[in-house]
Amino acid sequence: MADDLILRTYKDTDSIKEDVVLNAIEILTATETMIFNMIGRTKAIATVHSYLTDELAAAASSAVAETGDYTAGTLTTPSRLTNLIEHVARPFKVSRTEQLVEHYHNQNELQRQTKKALKEWGNSAEFDLIRSTLVSGTSGITPKMSGLIEACSKSSNHTSHTSGTTWAASILDGLMQENWDESNGDVATDLFMGSYLKAATDSFTQKSNVVVNNPGGQTTIVRTVTTYETSFGTLTIHKHRYVQQSGDATGRVLGLRPEKLAVAFLEKPFVDTDLARSGDYDFRAVVGKLTLEVHNQDSNFFSDGFDIG
Repeated sequence: MADDLILRTYKDTDSIKEDVVLNAIEILTATETMIFNMIGRTKAIATVHSYLTDELAAAASSAVAETGDYTAGTLTTPSRLTNLIEHVARPFKVSRTEQLVEHYHNQNELQRQTKKALKEWGNSAEFDLIRSTLVSGTSGITPKMSGLIEACSKSSNHTSHTSGTTWAASILDGLMQENWDESNGDVATDLFMGSYLKAATDSFTQKSNVVVNNPGGQTTIVRTVTTYETSFGTLTIHKHRYVQQSGDATGRVLGLRPEKLAVAFLEKPFVDTDLARSGDYDFRAVVGKLTLEVHNQDSNFFSDGFDIG
């Protein structure tokens, strides 16, 4: 076949822009900063953070005789609870040449990496806020705080089911009843779980009355559960990537009452630019120092052992 001398695109491999970068760069890592943003804020003044809790006397009759002498009751003083400050940092280095060259994303690479590090710091803080177990900082070991799963759990509010137990509405009802019995009525208001248990929760049978105001009929099929109301309180249902991880053998749910929790900052997160460098690059770090306060363990609950397929 004779050459028609038409220039075709497959011959122009060097000057055609690659469509893989047509929309610049997509950051594929998900960000999770839900619980960190939900709970309160307070200040820490030492690396061992202490806070106080107290309780009322058990409810009982306080009747007295008309002319009898008063008998003083036993008083209690606050109990001291502690947690350790955790140092969370995301350091990074970007060469100054990398900042000078042009990129498809049209941003200065140091600024772009700073934005990424801020999000990564948030993810790291959220992860340890939920899953961290207490590690002392003695002898040069990296200190870690006691996170929500550990700090909220005790024998009366941590239920481990037989491995492979099917997650069901009756189990959630039982957890809320026990939560109400063990607490002073300040029960959990938010329930966190992974994707498998969230999908199972969506299949719970609900009793509801639907009022359709659309003349054409109902046009949206709703198959999700966002709130779950029991005799002992109403829960808002959340899916969360860090409550359930791929390494967890069974499914787990975490019930929280955010008003009983707080993040205590020894140092709020900031971009540290005062880092020594020994070459043609910029050295930065996103740094923050924080821990968790749990003012009433009994207002929360943790349960595991559920089937996840």
